[in-house]
Amino acid sequence: MAEATIYHPRFFSTDASSYCELARWALDAWGIPYAEEIEVPRGIKQEETRVPDDLTVDTGEACLHGARTVMEYYEARSPLRQKLYPAEAGGCEKATELFNNFYNALGIAVSGWAFSRNSGATTHQRVIEAGFAEVESYLADGRPFLMGTKLTAPDLAFAALAAPALLSSELPVPMPPQDRITPAMQAAAQNWRTRPAGEFILRLYKEHRPQRANDLLALGRHASGRTFKDKLLNFLIQPSILRPVFAILRRWFPILRLGKTAIISRYNDVIEVLKRDGDFSISQINASKIDKIDGPFILGMDAGPQYDREQAALMQVIRRDDLEGIRAFVRNEAAGLIDAARPQSRIDVVNGLARVVPVRLITSYFGILGPDDPTMMRWMRDIFHYIFANLTGADSVLQDALNSAAEMHQSMDAQIARRKSLGKQEHTDDVLGRLLSLQDSAHPWLDDNAVRRNLGGVIVGAVDTTSKFVALALNELLRRPAALAEAQAAARAEDIEAVRAYTWEAVRFNPHHPLQVRYCGREARIAAREKRAKTIPAGTATFVSTISAMFDPEVFTHPGKFDGQRKVEYLHFGYGMHACFGRAINGVQIPELVAALLRLPGLRRAPGAAGQILYDGPFPNRLVLAFD
Repeated sequence: MAEATIYHPRFFSTDASSYCELARWALDAWGIPYAEEIEVPRGIKQEETRVPDDLTVDTGEACLHGARTVMEYYEARSPLRQKLYPAEAGGCEKATELFNNFYNALGIAVSGWAFSRNSGATTHQRVIEAGFAEVESYLADGRPFLMGTKLTAPDLAFAALAAPALLSSELPVPMPPQDRITPAMQAAAQNWRTRPAGEFILRLYKEHRPQRANDLLALGRHASGRTFKDKLLNFLIQPSILRPVFAILRRWFPILRLGKTAIISRYNDVIEVLKRDGDFSISQINASKIDKIDGPFILGMDAGPQYDREQAALMQVIRRDDLEGIRAFVRNEAAGLIDAARPQSRIDVVNGLARVVPVRLITSYFGILGPDDPTMMRWMRDIFHYIFANLTGADSVLQDALNSAAEMHQSMDAQIARRKSLGKQEHTDDVLGRLLSLQDSAHPWLDDNAVRRNLGGVIVGAVDTTSKFVALALNELLRRPAALAEAQAAARAEDIEAVRAYTWEAVRFNPHHPLQVRYCGREARIAAREKRAKTIPAGTATFVSTISAMFDPEVFTHPGKFDGQRKVEYLHFGYGMHACFGRAINGVQIPELVAALLRLPGLRRAPGAAGQILYDGPFPNRLVLAFD
């Protein structure tokens, strides 16, 4: 895995757009540094007309078009203290209505009044006058800002979008050329500058327009790869390092003991450890982290009555006969996202497809609705990172997880309460509805908290496991033109099982989860009938290497060769009682997402860095592909 990178957004703007100024102000308010590039819209002569909201921000995980989209995206990721919309009941709706009024009418009118040669100045002036009057009606009671005592999104929208109408050289806003400013415009601007709304704009710029940010504010991003420890770990866990190291271990030290640590590298021995859950347990590895986030879940439980009853309940509500419906949903959502990307002939595998579809599946199938897709993505990644992928033990990762867990729990509790208020006869046939239907005398343990922690435990791994697998698979296939062509042929022939085989084989070369850990609670002998047999002492942390097992030549013949026809059991989703609970859904969802991309004509990496995987901690965060 490459070193994790914090990506600074790229801002593609036009030099004379108040909407660009609105997006800049919002980014600066959140403390987000960005690299701005001035562009003239293709096919438009800049001196003839203006496209007011023609801007794009490439965040590293999505391309955002328009200032409103930029603000919605980062608002969803911002901490509570930096929200630009009020949190109190009714306040957000009113602020949104006011923002939209400025955005949809006032900003267009100001741009037309200031820059257009052919538009009617009188019509634009009437809209501007109405906007100023509306603002003055809010400020008449002496409040410092439109929504009260706190600067919010409507303040930014009014100030940025109306500022060009003041024709003030004191403001860092787009101004029309001097030869275009008529005496009538000068008179109108002078009037607007002296009105309370004009004075409000000048005050906001003087007192509340921040400077360009210098330091990145981590809005849902994990600060990995910055310390020497991070960099060393990222280097050591690269497949190009792990594979030759484990080749040596398989040959000479297949069961390696180093004090209270054991490393298992051969396929059959890995399977043995994962099957012997009584000797090699998981609670000592996962339980404390899971409990810290939301309480017990089966991936942190050893065998016992609680595991049996909760696993049985989940199997009752997440059914194999749901898989074809899931397949149809994934295929339809993927097709829509790819259609949306066709005009640009580019798609971000991660945040344009492979994270988006699983988040929507969480809503459609599991029944949990997030405030918006970006917020749900943040919740899933933060929690998953801490429980299953925080190899450095960074405190910031724990804090991110706790913050996101608190938000998610509040949201889920509200949704559970709303569903229950409707009565059982109104329960939707999704996983949440099915769990609530089980709340009866036969399941006394299944209270609302148990519903939340079990459903939360399942969905936490539903997004980044999928997106990472898809990104790694495409990355490996693109390195092998012959294998890519074969996989594309399978996708176009609608042979999804063949696509699955090529995808699983591709990820073998860079597994999304190359190592698993178990705790040897009592003395256990491994490979007892083989010459390599060894005894693992009680109290030993036992690392089972799935990346090594899937290169074991005794099972994977010619392991260095890419072979999409292998008939073997891959270990991508573990083995035994603690295998990934969602592996059946992944077996449907991942091939459909990969196939949707493989069907695109001329599929290739986008030029430059965009066509390589960008990491956010352990997670692929961007991989942009181009197509014809």
